[in-house]
Parts: sequence; structure tokens; C-alpha cells
Amino acid sequence: MNKKLGYYSVGLQEFDSKIKACQLASKVLEKIQSPNIVKWHFNDEIFSTYNWSIEPRESLADLYKKRAKHLREQYDYIIISYSGGADSHNVVMSFLNQGLFIDELVVTHMDKAMKDYAIVDRDDRSAKYAYYSEYHLQTLPRLEEIRLLSPTTKIRIFDVSESVFKAFSRHMDEGWVYHVREELNPIDASRYNYLQFSEFKTQLDFGKKIAIVLGVDKPIVKLDETYNKFYLCFRDRLANITPIGEYAKDYTNTTIEYFYWSPDACDLLCKQAHTIINWLKQNPGFQKYFLNKPVSRVISERILRPLIYTTWKSEWFQANKAMFDWHSDFDAWFIENYKNTLEYLLWKKGIFYVARTCTPFISNSKNPDGLVTFEKRYEIV
Repeated sequence: MNKKLGYYSVGLQEFDSKIKACQLASKVLEKIQSPNIVKWHFNDEIFSTYNWSIEPRESLADLYKKRAKHLREQYDYIIISYSGGADSHNVVMSFLNQGLFIDELVVTHMDKAMKDYAIVDRDDRSAKYAYYSEYHLQTLPRLEEIRLLSPTTKIRIFDVSESVFKAFSRHMDEGWVYHVREELNPIDASRYNYLQFSEFKTQLDFGKKIAIVLGVDKPIVKLDETYNKFYLCFRDRLANITPIGEYAKDYTNTTIEYFYWSPDACDLLCKQAHTIINWLKQNPGFQKYFLNKPVSRVISERILRPLIYTTWKSEWFQANKAMFDWHSDFDAWFIENYKNTLEYLLWKKGIFYVARTCTPFISNSKNPDGLVTFEKRYEIV
């Protein structure tokens, strides 16, 4: 278990699967009413002792470079999971802007599954077309630029359309839910299984010390109701969003590294948070959007992106974020078109199974669409 990615405990038992933790806790709660029986651990011993109130003097650009340099020196082989979005593109440029070599980029797309459903239109940013439109309008153009900057970097592009169906049919029951942390929407439950592709799996067999680097997400900054205190928060749903590690457990030479949300990047995280807070103090009209509640993805994408990433250009394309979890807008192609298939029935069977066995931890019991979110928060100012 790579505990830097976060894990759960119920009593003395530890899990990297949130589903397994919630299932055990649900059984315990039938006998013992114990509040907070599930605990999410996310580098607490380091984050809780770091002084978040002091803004690092270094610039964000320097701290991004420092993080990239640390990873490059730590591993023999660097693989970056690349979508072309702001987070992963900034990771790539943090290496290339200082001449650090990236051994490999891994890119996934859904063309085979979505070609008769989705549209490519710069004026249509619908989340239901996101995987298709972002790949063609953003990912491919950025990859061409990266090839010019680093022509010897391997770029592996995989169409993961079939993996969505295989993820369900290979089990023929609800067992597929145990191969993810909590990602029960069809695409995210399967598209990060890079080891299904032999050419990727072969690379891991060479015995080198390998890092698979993920961007994860931007910092979550919240403001309390008094408008006096700011917090940096970590939410487990975001930390669980890319379950690559679930498929690479047999490779002890391979480590999943979060580029931003890492205990090795506290200065970087702190600088990001202070950058956002400084801007909010200068633009108080936006503070209401950062009150003690989940920040709208529209806000986080449109406002935070240019604040913390100078490597992103405003004219680049990015689709809207999904509003739902297990029934994600991103999966509309599957949900709308495959209702009469075995795979759809198996997907729904898994959803119902988790909803039934994790009842106390379902975020909306009337319309189950995700597990309750666990959060860590650290006061900044």
C-alpha cells in the first residue's frame, strides 16, 4: 500500500479501497454506534506539522521546477499521465522548461466508443463530449508541441474504449467494484488500467525505478463564514480519482507520485494557496465563492487556472467539468446508448451493491451517486 496516496482505517484494519472500508464500517455500525468509525489518512503526520501560515519566498515557477527536479533525481524512469488539461500540462512543462527529460507520456482517449456520439466543436464545451472533444482540440495539439520540445520522449496513446466494457464483463458480477478505490462511473473505473496494454506492461518489467506521475487537481482553498480564516483542504474523492496504483500493485519498482498533492511538495502547495488567498484579498467580490463549502468546479477552473499556472493559455480548449459522480456527465455516451447491454446491467449491479452495503456512507440515499467525502483542512491565515 502506497500510503502517500491516502488510505482508510476502521479500527486497526487499513484499506486503500474506500469501498471496502465503508462496507466493514457499515457492518460494525449495525452493532456499535460509533461516530467517525472510518478515518481517512492523508499524510497527516507531515501536513499537520507544516507551518502553512508562512508563504514561501520562492516563486511558483521555481517550486514547480524544484518538484520536477526532485522526481527526476529520485527515479530512473519518469512516466507522466497526460490529458492535456491544465494540471498535467503544467507538470510536463515543469520538466521541459528546465531541460529535464521525460521518458514517457501516457495518453488515453475514447475515440472508438464515442466517434458516433460526440462532436468536436470549440463552441460546445458540454461535459458529455469532454473525452472526445478535449482529445482532438487540446490534447493532440499540445502533444505536437511537446514532440518538438522533447523529440525523444516516448508518447504512448491508447484507445481505452473496449476497457470500459471489459472492466464489467470480466467479472460478470459486482466484483468489479473492488478494483477501484471509489470510482464507479464507467470510464474512470477502467481507463487508468494501463497494464492492459502489453507495450506499457513490458516497460515496467525492465527493473528500473519508475515513477508514474499524476497531476490530480488544483489546491482547494476555503474561507470560513466569518470571512477571517482561510484553509487549505484535501478531499479524498479527488485523491482517489485516478486509480492507476490499483493495477500496478505487483510492480514493487513502480511508484505512483502525485506531483502537487504530495508530502514532498508542501512548499509548493503552500505557495499555491497563498497565491489564491492574496488574489481573493485583492478581489473580495469573489470571496463568497470560497466559503466553507465545496468550491464550484466552474470557479476552480476559470479563476484558479490562470492564477497558479502560467503554462496555460486562455484560448486553449477545455470542456466543462462533470456535475455528478457515479452517473458522471462524462459517461453520457455509455449511459444513454448501452442500456440494453450486459455491461450496463453489470455496472448498475455494482452501483446498487455499493449503495446497499455502504448505506451509512452514501452521500444521497434517495439517489445514490457517490460516497460521503472525507476532508482534511489546515489553517493558513
